[in-house]
This record gives sequence, structure tokens and C-alpha cells, in this order.
Amino acid sequence: MRKLEDYISDAFRYAFSDIKKGLVGGLLYAISGALSVFVSIVIEPGMMEGVYLEKFTTLLILSSIGFLIGLIVGFLVDGYYIRVMKTTVEGSNTLPEWNNISDLLVKGFLYTIGTLILVIIFMLPLIILFIIGIFAMAIDSSGIIGLPLLLISLLLMILLIILFILYSYLAEVNFSVKGFFGFFEFKKIFKLMSLKYVVLLILVVIITVIVLLIVSSPFIIVYMLYAAQTPSFYYEYIPSTPMIIIKLISTIVSSFVGFFMEVFSKRAIALYYKDKIEELE
Repeated sequence: MRKLEDYISDAFRYAFSDIKKGLVGGLLYAISGALSVFVSIVIEPGMMEGVYLEKFTTLLILSSIGFLIGLIVGFLVDGYYIRVMKTTVEGSNTLPEWNNISDLLVKGFLYTIGTLILVIIFMLPLIILFIIGIFAMAIDSSGIIGLPLLLISLLLMILLIILFILYSYLAEVNFSVKGFFGFFEFKKIFKLMSLKYVVLLILVVIITVIVLLIVSSPFIIVYMLYAAQTPSFYYEYIPSTPMIIIKLISTIVSSFVGFFMEVFSKRAIALYYKDKIEELE
């Protein structure tokens, strides 16, 4: 297997290996981000005050259209990530084409559904235990039974979240290769995990977070400085035009860079998956 630094360096080179393809993905992701800002502004409680029924209906229709377009673009980009992982496992060292759009949309949709099912599977024990704890506290007012169960639920939640993160990254690569049911090959996916994988995942997450913080921090600072000079009610409930513009630009830039960082992370984990599969065989 490769060294950790090899996974990181290869993934970075790969993410920026074809600027044209990267620009397509970055722009699509930026559009999705911009639409999410638009929808969030439209449904802002303060924006709805004093709005007549006609205007409210128009805003509702526009926000619904924006949401649907953003959702479709999201499926498209997610489908491309799946293609990135699949071609990586197959041995390709170049970014895949933005073709066969219907395939990208279907893969993106299935990816979303599969991820939601995994969340339910991993969180189900926690939900059951939490409900039992609530009932126990309602029956036993002293909390001798219910309180310990709630504390156990909290610890279990932390454990399950960590486990889900470790599992989901490899599961999505397995999905890209095996199809939808690749999400649920639990025995195989847990077998692929190792200390090297955990360290690699931590490094990938840290690098991604640092890059996104560097990109977004100037906008956050400007936003906070402007907000500090604005009456609290005004910026909390009725966003001003400058604040909306700052938020919009920040989201667009962060989303654009975020696409490249997602490709970087998918590539790094897919390379590990490929090497580990070959090692086990």
C-alpha cells in the first residue's frame, strides 16, 4: 500500500488535473450554493412580515423552483463524485467526463437515498434507547433508571457518529463500484478499515476544513464587522442588501472551492479502498 503522504499528494494533483472539468463542477456547486442562500432568504421569518398573499405565493413558488433546481444540481454533482470514485478504483488518473447526465442524476439520487438509509440504520439503536430513557424517566420520577439510560444514549450517540463517519466514506466508494447494495456490505467494509484509514480520513478532513476556512474567513470577518454596526433586530430578522450580498458571495466562493476539495477527499479514500482490496485479495 502507498504511504499516507502519497494518497494526499496524488489526490491534490488529481483534483486540479483538468481545470475545465473542475470549473464545470465548481460552477454547478456554486449555483447550488447560491440557490440555497436564495431559498433561505425567502423563507426568513422577518422577510415574510407584511408580505401580501399574492407576493407570498410568488415568493413560495420561486423558492420552490430554486429548491428543486438546487436539488437536481446537487444530484448531478454527487453523481460526478461517484464517477470520480469508480474511475479511481478502476485505475484512471484523470478526472472523468461530464457526460451521460442521466446516469449522474440517477447515481446522485441513489447516493442520497443510500446515505439516508445508513443514517437511519446507525441512529436506530440510539433512538430506541433514548425513547426508553424518556419513558423510564416519566414512570420513575427519581430518574434512577431513566437518567443513566439518557447518559448512555449520549455516549452511544458519539460512538455511532464516529462509526458512521468511518463506515460511510468507504461505503460510498463500495457503492460506486458495486451499485446501490454496495452501501450495505457491512462485513466487507468494516474489514477494509485500519489505523492507516483512520489517520488518512482525519488528515483529509483537517486539510479540507483548513482550506475552506481560509477561503471563507475574509467573508466571515466582513459579515461580522458589518453586523456589529447594525441594530440586532435588523440583521437578525430582516437581512440588509449588503449582508445578503456578502453571504451570497461567500457561499458561491466556498462552494466553488468546496467542489475541488470534495474531489480531493473522494480520490484519497478511493485510492485507499483500491489498495486495500488488492491487499486483501
